[in-house]
Amino acid sequence: MSKMRIIIFPLIISLFLMAYSFYIAVKDWKYFKQIQELIKQDSKYFQNLKLLYICFGYLISLIIFSFVFVVITIACLVYMTNVILLVQSIICVMYMIMLIAWITLIQNKIKSIYVVAKNKKIVIWDKVFDIEEIEIIKNDIKRKKIIFKIKENKEYDIIKVSYHWELKDFLIELKMKTEFI
Repeated sequence: MSKMRIIIFPLIISLFLMAYSFYIAVKDWKYFKQIQELIKQDSKYFQNLKLLYICFGYLISLIIFSFVFVVITIACLVYMTNVILLVQSIICVMYMIMLIAWITLIQNKIKSIYVVAKNKKIVIWDKVFDIEEIEIIKNDIKRKKIIFKIKENKEYDIIKVSYHWELKDFLIELKMKTEFI
């Protein structure tokens, strides 16, 4: 019975993380398709292909790892040997780390894949705002982030995306209010 507890607790946590990451992936896919539709409408846009391929590759590896995790867990529940239990525990830990990385790190980077300009509006993944609302666009000292300071109804919103020199050139080309270092 103690072996069963060793399997069940990580399984429940992993299933919770799996469900949440699936929700995030579906939401991100919806944003991705909306941005693709905007691009088809003859919009000016910046696309970070390298980051797009990394995110797709990570998502595909996460889906494959999900399948392996489920198969190993079922095998562990059926056969309950020490070797399969060890393999399942290792895969469970790796899978949880991958899910947490998807939920945190990748979600930070995914906003930097597309920046679209159309009809005096800017779209950054899940945010849409008027160009006139932009107070300033600048980069941090280490050139790791491009920071958009946006004024919305007497409040400020800060949007940070990963720095890319082509994105910087794209924003300058749009004649935006920039203070790049």
